[in-house]
Amino acid sequence: MKKDCKTLANDLSHNHSASRSPRPLQNKELLTTTGTEKAFPLNKLINKLNHLNFTDGAISIIFRHKQNQQDILIKAYPQPCMKNQLTCRLALDDTVPDLSDYLPHFLMIDDGLSTMVAPVQLLSLHEQMLTVKLPEEGLIKTNRATKRHYCRDIICEIIQDDIKQGGTLVDFTPNAFCIRLTEREDGKAFAHPETAIITLLQNNTKCFSGSCRLVRNSMSMPNDIVVYAPADEEKQLFPKRKIRNPREHNAASFSVKFHHPFYQEHIERDIFDVSTSGFSIKVNSDEQTLMTGMIIPELTIIYAGVAEMKCSAQVVYRSENRESHVVQNGLAITDMDIRSYSRLNHLVGTHLDANAHISTTVDMETLWEFFFDTGFIYGEKYQHLYPHRNAFKETYRKLYQDNPDIARHFTYEKNGKLYGHIAMVHAYEPAWVIHHYSAKPLESRVPGFLILRQIIHFLNGCYRFRSFGIEYVMTYYRPDNRVVDKVFGGFARELNNPKGSSLDLFSYLHFDKSSSHRILPAGFMLRQCLPGDFEILKAFYEKSSGGLLFDSFRLDLPMEPLEDTFHHAGFKRSCQTYCLCHNDRHLAFFIVNQSDIGLNLSDLLNSITILIMDEKELKWDTLSSAIKMLDHFYETEHIPLLVYPAHYLNGQGIDIDKHYQLWIVKNDPYSEQYTDYMVRKFRMKYSSVTKI
Repeated sequence: MKKDCKTLANDLSHNHSASRSPRPLQNKELLTTTGTEKAFPLNKLINKLNHLNFTDGAISIIFRHKQNQQDILIKAYPQPCMKNQLTCRLALDDTVPDLSDYLPHFLMIDDGLSTMVAPVQLLSLHEQMLTVKLPEEGLIKTNRATKRHYCRDIICEIIQDDIKQGGTLVDFTPNAFCIRLTEREDGKAFAHPETAIITLLQNNTKCFSGSCRLVRNSMSMPNDIVVYAPADEEKQLFPKRKIRNPREHNAASFSVKFHHPFYQEHIERDIFDVSTSGFSIKVNSDEQTLMTGMIIPELTIIYAGVAEMKCSAQVVYRSENRESHVVQNGLAITDMDIRSYSRLNHLVGTHLDANAHISTTVDMETLWEFFFDTGFIYGEKYQHLYPHRNAFKETYRKLYQDNPDIARHFTYEKNGKLYGHIAMVHAYEPAWVIHHYSAKPLESRVPGFLILRQIIHFLNGCYRFRSFGIEYVMTYYRPDNRVVDKVFGGFARELNNPKGSSLDLFSYLHFDKSSSHRILPAGFMLRQCLPGDFEILKAFYEKSSGGLLFDSFRLDLPMEPLEDTFHHAGFKRSCQTYCLCHNDRHLAFFIVNQSDIGLNLSDLLNSITILIMDEKELKWDTLSSAIKMLDHFYETEHIPLLVYPAHYLNGQGIDIDKHYQLWIVKNDPYSEQYTDYMVRKFRMKYSSVTKI
């Protein structure tokens, strides 16, 4: 028989708190025949008692007063049991009356879903040690539709307006939880608001937060206990998106495991469907353990028993099919490291296209053949790489075989051959750079757009994860490449909002270290930027471009955390900013990027980006002398330069190698708009789902 919340709370009389024993037996129907019970034999009872002894579990002994027939419950710890005798240690305190006026009447074992009840006969009682005779059989009473779990060390905060009430979590079911109120410092009674915001904490880690409604208050409950239930069946953590990442339904190979945040029991469940943003599980109603709003700080998604992906998650919805008694819970992934996210993205994506791969090990000879065959490494580029080809090979071996967290690569492969490739590298603290985009034909398919779809899936799902900081995504491309310009530049022009997506044009050339001298004219000074200099740079860039370069590079903040990440992975990365002044007036800024040679094949992360503020006063001879003063940062004989505005060098009579367009997009919320743009302009297939 299904019990209501009042009965559920009344049954707290036999919870595991020794400081509250004994209590009157509230639920008298446990000792009566109601048609919901079934018999269980003595040997099963003995096995259960020994299991509880093995796990340090407890039972309840119902004592009945010899004269007034009042029943009280006392917590007891069973000792090893055999035959038909049980000895147990009673949990006694100062509140326990003189037990000489009572006789043990029943033992009771509550597993949260059903209750075992067996009559007992007193054999001996000496101080805390009780010995009783067990019957030939007892009864199992099925009392609840969902299992109740006892909780420990969960601190509660009940908040309405400016009023806060503390408490501790006693137990919970997925439908409601019981809180024992603590005494307020001001001595006032708790007002029992009908709705309140409740937060549950374990070791200062939040494990639930949400709006709840009052089910029962302490006026009708024993021991200052209140019962609350979540107010919402569905919780919206993130804004709903028109286009969402693909979801694998009936994901039989996926499962999940975690320690329950309320009572720390190990939980394992099969996943019903999964995407890179979340998953759902289905269980029978008597197996459910999750509540809408519950936060799981540490959770592991497992694929086929071999691949593991760690994350944190929150339960966002619960739906029940009352005919089949099946409950479905949806969980949103709230954070995940880049390695786990890449693995999950790859596994979910394989059902769309088995040839698509994310950051898997790549055969290096196959990669070199692909880069040269597609013309990605062309003659002029190889001429600059040739003197450093051994260091370049080692850099790429570490990137594509050691798979460090500073970079991701996306490939399209068939039978061991590469047909498409695109990569990303963590260039600045909040920003990643897309590079190495190349493809070659594969039968009737166009791998170039297939790998673009991969990286769009990746970016569209990671905006919510703070662990690997992809706030901005950028790429450098040749503006005369019409297809690539349509893919990136076309979106920025259509959006027409440089704070969502911006374009900045640079001229590019290789600066010969031997072509200039280090002496600046009188009155000129090159120095590292101070905090006030960055304000001047920001104001100049906002006026001339209004784009995202300053925000995404974060030049005004230390780069040590990212430098340390690169260092631990065996790579080099640094970025310093200098300014060139004439009589304290700023003429130009120099962003000195350093990285391993060939980390980016055009060495744009191992170059100097120059922003010219005063084109008329700053002549090339002076600028080249300033560049010469920075050449000690670079091992190569030529230093790649990116100069803004792009027309400056031509105005100085300097021949440039090419132009590069810098495209930047702010990932949240514009990644969804970019996905929509790609779907419309290139008919890129993309799945739309209705949950999470």
